Amino acid sequence: MTKILIFDKIKLILKSFFMKNYLLRIEKIKKQCAISEKERFTAAPSGTNYKVFLSNSYVIRFRDDNTELLLEEVNFLKQLKHKLIPKILWSGKIDQSFFIVENRLLGQTIDSVWKNLSINNKNNIIEQVVKFLQYQRTQTKNYVYSVKTGKKYKNFLDYLTDGIKQKNIDIKKFKQANKLLNDLFLIINDPKIKQLFSTKTKAALVHGDLIIHNLLTDGKNLTGVLDWELALWGDPEHDLFRLFYYQECAKAYQEQGTDETFEADYMDKLTTAILKSNLIEDKKIFQKKYQFVRAIFYLNALHWAVNSDNPKRNINELTGRWDK
Repeated sequence: MTKILIFDKIKLILKSFFMKNYLLRIEKIKKQCAISEKERFTAAPSGTNYKVFLSNSYVIRFRDDNTELLLEEVNFLKQLKHKLIPKILWSGKIDQSFFIVENRLLGQTIDSVWKNLSINNKNNIIEQVVKFLQYQRTQTKNYVYSVKTGKKYKNFLDYLTDGIKQKNIDIKKFKQANKLLNDLFLIINDPKIKQLFSTKTKAALVHGDLIIHNLLTDGKNLTGVLDWELALWGDPEHDLFRLFYYQECAKAYQEQGTDETFEADYMDKLTTAILKSNLIEDKKIFQKKYQFVRAIFYLNALHWAVNSDNPKRNINELTGRWDK
């Protein structure tokens, strides 16, 4: 037996062992939360930071690391009441692992079905995403807060630039990143643009990651908005900034021939609908703010790149995309 086959066999054994552990925990949770024995849980096909298990009625999410983030998300979601947002039914700790139980929202993630939908159904879903973005504007607080950091901020600029000094230090170690880094800080240090974020205003509900992988559909309608671990009370336009940035990324994937989920088509339709809606009050100010936030997004991506397994390749890819 070759080393590769032995390695694959070990991986399968470990996967089976961990799966059995989670299924045993689920049985304990079912008893603890009075969930019917008829509910059979299976592992979700996707999920990065959480181990996710689905039944007909429930979703159980486990987190073994950074458990504070899960608790922050639980407390955040308990404040929200909308048919498209999962309800937190139970949360707690079982066998050293933190878990939350949510009601299961029906549907499949949009990325898995988008390319096969009719034009009418695509337009209908896009319209409902815009309506959800409009709903978010109605949910407000008097402070800026991030689920991911668990912190309140004096203003949105402080949130955007949190940790920026350390990222700058880490990135500077790679000379090939210096040109892009200098370009980014020319924008980030622009006092006129920074002023647009520094005033204290009403903070609105921000999801923070409204990509098609986090949205559910039954093929005709939007049926759920998942994964709120990057949620904020913050700038009302922040989700729009991220969506326009995702559009750039999706186009890059399309050019590389790796856009298997047709995300570029979805993003083009969504950003076009946003521009036609009332979500952007002043397009000139929006563009200035987006220039700043886009630089922050690139800085975060560059920080990821220098800490990745292949920093040279990833830095070059980001630099090439920026230069376009």
